[in-house]
Amino acid sequence: PRARVRIGATAPSGAHDAHDAHERAPMRRRKHQHQQHKIVAPSPWIGLERWRALAIDGRRRWGALDGAHEPNDAVEGDVNVMREMGERAASEASCVASAARHIVATADPRAKAAMSHGVYKALLRGELEIVREGWDGAREMPAKPARPTEPRLVPPKEVPSPKTSPLGRVAHVMHNLAHIELNAIDLAWDTIGRYASLRGALPDQFFIDFAHVADDESRHLLWCLQRLDELGVRYGDMVAHDVLWEGAEATANDPLARLAVVPCMQEARGLDAGPRLAERLVGFGDPRSAAIVRRISDEEVGHVAVGATWFRTVCAALDEKTLDEASREAVAAKTFRAYIEKLAPDALRGPFNVDDRARAGIDPLWYASDDITTSVKVEKHVWDADPEIMDALRRRLSTVVAVEEASASQTSSSNA
Repeated sequence: PRARVRIGATAPSGAHDAHDAHERAPMRRRKHQHQQHKIVAPSPWIGLERWRALAIDGRRRWGALDGAHEPNDAVEGDVNVMREMGERAASEASCVASAARHIVATADPRAKAAMSHGVYKALLRGELEIVREGWDGAREMPAKPARPTEPRLVPPKEVPSPKTSPLGRVAHVMHNLAHIELNAIDLAWDTIGRYASLRGALPDQFFIDFAHVADDESRHLLWCLQRLDELGVRYGDMVAHDVLWEGAEATANDPLARLAVVPCMQEARGLDAGPRLAERLVGFGDPRSAAIVRRISDEEVGHVAVGATWFRTVCAALDEKTLDEASREAVAAKTFRAYIEKLAPDALRGPFNVDDRARAGIDPLWYASDDITTSVKVEKHVWDADPEIMDALRRRLSTVVAVEEASASQTSSSNA
């Protein structure tokens, strides 16, 4: 890890403001605020292997369970356009890595979501290879993702709180969440494109997993954009910050650091905040938004599980001396804390959703003191490979990390 930076250690804005005084929002956003609503129930985690085996999820709109928001002809037309956009992106790509570059370089959020879905479908159908020969992710991938002209990106302290938001409290939450999901799409594709040259050291399942994550995030983004439309708000009507992408920049030359910071830290903070945020939206009188947030939070367990699995796998490959599971787990915990203490120390402060973190495979020892425990069994997945493959992975990763760190040092010196 390099210099200490603040990279998404905090929960989405609005997640810790349950007792703020209710601002005066438009009546159309508050008409149910005095009704009593049940807390949105979580969906059970199905486990990593069943998550990997899930059929392609085509839900591009939220509302099948709510007759008040059934699709109309115009909406169906938009869905068809997005489907065609996704299919075109997949057909024009030479490999998944080049598609990842194209998606990250696409500014329009809905186009980015459509392309993500199309490329993931093509990958599962065997229509795209992971990477072409000669691919160099460090040179091929954009340093920053393309973004629409709005929202304007500002320092985190300049983003309004829910109490001072020009959008009203519910729309403020959904706008922040849309911005998080947009970043999450790019972070998943950047992980694929940037480290695709490691294919052979990293198995194909690594790249399939992160394409699956990107597809999930694309669906989450579309749900948030839809809800903003229903609330009479447009993505970009409020400023946002660039903290999440700083996680990509700080870990660009170290795949193990990327796994620690993005899925195992940033996504895990989403597990911490999501259920509480859903409950607050119910309290604000918006069970529809609450249900969207609850479903997104439930589905993020799989994304953290992907990160924890590959973090453990890479740690095991790089540490040839440690053989037993308990010792390897201790090495993984120590390595994770070392990265986070240097790159995002605020992420080691609670509150933590220890049970969902455990379901995703993150033991409390990774992020908390010994007095925090969970009643849920920690799913400690590691990619099952024979010793020869693990040895090859160890040699390749050690060499690549050393070369990329030397290259990054040369680049910094030449730019000085």
